[in-house]
Amino acid sequence: MKNSRVRGFRGSRSLQDTAIECILNNISDVTFEGMQCLPDQMVRRIWHAVNKRCLLSFNTWMIFSKLLCRGEGASLGLLRYRQNFQKPTSPLIVYTVPITSQSFEFITSLSITTTFSVPDLVKLSHITNLGVLEVISNDGVRGGNEKVSLPVSDRLVRAWAIAASDEGAFKVLRILKLWYHEDLTSKSLAYLNDFPALALYDVRGCTFDLEAKTHAKSLGWKATTEANVLDLLEAACVERAVLMQTSLGVETKPVRKQSARQLWEGSKIRRIARSEVPLFLTRPETAIPGEPLMEHESFSRIQASLDKLESHHADKSIKDNRWKIMDRHVFSKSRAAETWEFNTYTCFARIGELRNDSDLARAGVDVGDQVLVGNELVNSVPMVSIRLGETPSVLQPSSASSAHKPFYSSMYEDSAVSSLKYDRERASSSTRTLSFIRIKVPPTQQRSEPSSSQPSSDKPEEYTKKSAPSGKLQKKGPPMRQGSIMKNKRRKIEEVWNSLR
Repeated sequence: MKNSRVRGFRGSRSLQDTAIECILNNISDVTFEGMQCLPDQMVRRIWHAVNKRCLLSFNTWMIFSKLLCRGEGASLGLLRYRQNFQKPTSPLIVYTVPITSQSFEFITSLSITTTFSVPDLVKLSHITNLGVLEVISNDGVRGGNEKVSLPVSDRLVRAWAIAASDEGAFKVLRILKLWYHEDLTSKSLAYLNDFPALALYDVRGCTFDLEAKTHAKSLGWKATTEANVLDLLEAACVERAVLMQTSLGVETKPVRKQSARQLWEGSKIRRIARSEVPLFLTRPETAIPGEPLMEHESFSRIQASLDKLESHHADKSIKDNRWKIMDRHVFSKSRAAETWEFNTYTCFARIGELRNDSDLARAGVDVGDQVLVGNELVNSVPMVSIRLGETPSVLQPSSASSAHKPFYSSMYEDSAVSSLKYDRERASSSTRTLSFIRIKVPPTQQRSEPSSSQPSSDKPEEYTKKSAPSGKLQKKGPPMRQGSIMKNKRRKIEEVWNSLR
């Protein structure tokens, strides 16, 4: 038998290797107390072996996350867990009880795309650590012409609001996404301020009247018809960094930040003190999220191969196709594949960046130091993402989800894999996009009252006193010129900023 620790050494396994193999064979029976008594180096070896052999379950992840997520050399996978039950057959409570943590050891993101009864949905208020709730009506067909619909209505939102105000539920709920529910109307806006940490109310495809925006403004919320809310939140983070430069007396310079993308779960994390976050965000270096997955040698090798190919086949259009080939390689090798929960947990992280996680700290969550992956701020508290039901087409990951065309286009528009290609057909497929945003954390004693003119006492807003003037939202019309599109987008970003005030 070949020794697993020393390559090329033949003989019996070491006692440690034998013990690790025994643990892996019985990983479902491992307990936190049993792993806690092992040396950290051995625990890390077991963690890597569990991932390599695809033995990771929720309980197993919980054990290793508690033991390793705050230690040296921890990876991003210790802060994130996801699982999709495409065809759930058990009652909803069977899935929600394991992902409930009264002590906020992790934050739960729950996505529901299948049908559950109203009483089951009302009981979602028992998930103390629920940070993201997504209920999507999948307009599918079941057994003929019967539509699959979810019983989401104003009455359900009202029941959740009562639980929040009277029972202290939904303390850390930042994102409430309810899509394509005909019985959900503008009346639900009256209940939003009862949720103490709610920042995003996404109601695409619901029945909201023309007065909804005015009503939301009177309650301290800003309405937007932008399909990609993540873009607005990221732009607000960049604007906040610019304002920090002025507050800290640093020379004001443009801040460039690459758009959000999937981070590799094997990326190493590091932590900095919360007091150092402003200095980190205002540093002169260009912010590039994550770690590169493609080595420089690989890029150079492809370039050299193309040069050699071009010299031997001058009659071929190698030069014309060079950029297409390189763009395809960079796009596929320099980033991880986008997962189904990418948008929600990234929005959750951007809201936390704008609030400095003051809403979580107020709810009793131990936020600790700020976690970084590369140059990007990520959630400091572990997050568990669960989806019940199949992923509908409206939630399929897309690299071109922005509703606005960038400043540049691909020089090879026919390439379907270009990272710069703009898919207008997909971006405009949903015509009833509507979201309500409130970044400011309302005072606890005045949650149920309109807060448009009330000052906030939270620290994250100390850098938001100098904001751009407010603008009015406009309805989406036919395709406009690029200048008008960017002007409209800047107006929407300003309105997101006004919600910080």
